[in-house]
Parts: sequence; C-alpha cells; structure tokens
Amino acid sequence: MKNAVIGALIGALAIGGALGAFAATRTVETTVGVDARVWQRVSDGELYVSVRPEDGGEDEWVTSTALDMRGLSRSGQYYLSPLVTIDVPVTVDVEVADTSGVAPATPDPGLEGEEARPTVAGPCCEVAGMPGSTAIRDQIVADMQEVVDFALKTYGITHSGTITLNIAFSDNGLLQRYEDAFGEELEELPDECSFQRGAHMFFTSNCRTNKVALATEWIERAMGAAEVTPSWVGHGAFDYFVSHYTEGTVPEWREDRFRRVLFYERGIDIRRDDASDDMMTLAMLYVIGEYGDFADWLRFYGGTQAGLDSDTAFQSVFERSLADFYADFEKWAEQQKHVLISVALPSCKAASEHLTRQPGSIGLGFGYPDYRVPLEIDDDGDGIVCEGFIVPLENLP
Repeated sequence: MKNAVIGALIGALAIGGALGAFAATRTVETTVGVDARVWQRVSDGELYVSVRPEDGGEDEWVTSTALDMRGLSRSGQYYLSPLVTIDVPVTVDVEVADTSGVAPATPDPGLEGEEARPTVAGPCCEVAGMPGSTAIRDQIVADMQEVVDFALKTYGITHSGTITLNIAFSDNGLLQRYEDAFGEELEELPDECSFQRGAHMFFTSNCRTNKVALATEWIERAMGAAEVTPSWVGHGAFDYFVSHYTEGTVPEWREDRFRRVLFYERGIDIRRDDASDDMMTLAMLYVIGEYGDFADWLRFYGGTQAGLDSDTAFQSVFERSLADFYADFEKWAEQQKHVLISVALPSCKAASEHLTRQPGSIGLGFGYPDYRVPLEIDDDGDGIVCEGFIVPLENLP
C-alpha cells in the first residue's frame, strides 16, 4: 500500500530532517534528503529559500516568499528571518499491516516508566477526603482534568497510572489522609500548599483551587521530579509549563521577573548551580530562544533523567557544549544588565515622568518596577516601589 507523506518543515537557518516529525511515529520510519538553496536578488537584496527533494528535477523547486532579515537574535549577534515553512511533496512506500479484528494496544500495568505511558490522557482522578462536600470534590477533579487535557493538547504530554487527590478542611485532616494512604504519620506537612508521594497528591485547604499548585504537582508527576544536575534543568521545564497553563502565554524573557534577576543577579550563578528560580527559568528561555525550542528542552531534560551527564545530553540535543552555552549566556546577561542600568531612574518623581504605574500591594497599590527605580526601597519585597508616592500634579496627563 502506498501512502503519500507530505510536509517538509524547512527553517531559514536550520534546513534538514525533512520528515523528522513523521520519522518519530511507529508506522513511518524514514528520512528524506532535501536540496536547499538561498537566493539574494541583486536589484534590492531580497533573500529567498528554495527547496526540493534530493536530486529532484528543475521543476520540483519550491521557493519561499521574500525573507525579511531585519530581525535580530536575542544575543544581537545574528540577523534572523521569520521561520519559513515550505511543503515539499514526497511519496513514500509504507507497508501497512492488516489490523482488522485486532484490538488497540493498551499499556501493560506491570510496566514502569516510558513503556507504560499511555498514548492518550485518561480520566482524572480519584479523591480522598471531605466525603460530604460533593461540590468541592467534583471541582478539584474538574480542575485537574483541565490540566491533563491542556498538557496533552498543547505538548503531547500525559501521565501514566492513577492519581488520588487528597483534600481536607484542615492541615490535621490532610495529615490524616497521609496516614490513611501510607500507614505512617507525619509530624507536619512537607509544604504548606501541596506535595505528592507516589500516586497521591495532597492539597491544603488554601491550595485545592490554586491553578499553580495543581499544574505543578501534575507536571512533576508526568515528567518525573527526580533530582537532576544541574538543578536548573528541571526547574525551567516545570516553570515553563505551569506559566503557560496558568497565564495562557509562554514565559518571555522581557517580563519584569526576568529583567529583575538580570539587574540584581549574575549570569554566572547558573554555571555554579546557585541561581534563583527566575534565573534558572531565564537560562532555559535563553537556550530555547537561541538554540532550539521547548520540545528540544524536554529531550534534554529527559536525557539527564535517563542518566546522561548534562554536557552529553546538552550536546546531543543542541549540538554545542554546555560550556559554550554558559559563556554565551553570561555574556548576554551582562549586556542586558548594562542596558537596564543605563535606563534606571533615580527617584519616584523621575519614574512618574517616564513610566506607567503598575499594581502593588501597599499604600495606594500602584508603583514602578524596583529594577527601574533601584534607589527606592521595596519595603514589602513585591518587586514594586513608590507604592505610596503621590504623582505631582504637573506630571498628570
């Protein structure tokens, strides 16, 4: 039987592996060579990319629209075009077995790890605790199912096995749920919001509707929360997923939390594995912005979980050494810090003349990012200063 396999994804700066997406499936295992050529028009300098199947005829060339090369990479070292997708028709002979009368394969419950991972997300979840509060029990199941569905639809990630959501009216009640599940007592909760052990997740009364807590516990269950070295490898993957789910957008390095760490911290702390949470996520954002994408990062993380040393795993996925990344990142972080210092303002009054106020937590509830006005004191540590400052009348629009 012949199946037509169409679709070669060609990046303007990374051409090759035309059928990589299909090669990962279980029914099609093939690769195809692709000829590529970049053209620059003499009259106006416009750039184009042309591709065709390897050794194809002259009539098989497919050419992109003109490429706008005015974009810069985050490091400022390269001009970039937008990503270019060009469909190259390729016909591949594929042997397809007769599957009539054969039931779909199901995971063997005796298997562990990747071999047991289902191909689709199942229903979620069982609930332990608060038997008289049906609405609360139903709500936490619905909220967790939303996380499961988002992960499968967005990233193709799902969990294996059962999940029991343990809830209670109080911390003492949650301690009782733990004893019921494992037959041993805890003197205190490991976390004041949520934690997990095996197939059991535990949520305090303050966090059973907390989307961050639900998403964090689930992604750690699905991807494995084993300690990897360096520690920023795992943290970045979890933070990226949780941020995307809870905020509706993926993290972006220009957010205040990342600019703040660039201003106050040092890029070398990543190399030393002694960085803050936001700096760890920023390092991951730099890698997927410069070298690959989030799917590549998950492969890198999976390699470290499988026992590869971090440098070997990084090299195999991103085709450069971890040492090169550290050097690039530290140089970039230092450059960004210089930029932030150069635009910092000396006072609340100066900030009121140049910045838009943002919500804070004290005083009038509005102020300015602390890294933009570093000489002012952030009394409550919320990253906003000048919250009690009254904008002078002459500064009002």
